Amino acid sequence: MAYNAKEIEEKLKHKCTFWSYIFPSIERKFFTQNFDDSIRIANEIAKIANQLNHHPELVFKHNALIIRIHTHSASGITDKDFELAEKIDQLLLA
Repeated sequence: MAYNAKEIEEKLKHKCTFWSYIFPSIERKFFTQNFDDSIRIANEIAKIANQLNHHPELVFKHNALIIRIHTHSASGITDKDFELAEKIDQLLLA
């Protein structure tokens, strides 16, 4: 079941503080050293996404990676999205 906007904002505040709710997704922008670094990190995110069978949208910039997550089948944000966001945060903070 998808969360409403207020619930999403509350969960982000307590669980995924680096993320923002930008309808229809939760989003995080992560700055990197260069484009190659963005690709390397995206490959690590892909491994996590494949394990969870939940795949984010990734946008590559020269020195940044934008990650967007939402559950297409629920037309919104679900627990699956928060789980993936938390796993990505663990990777990026390591």
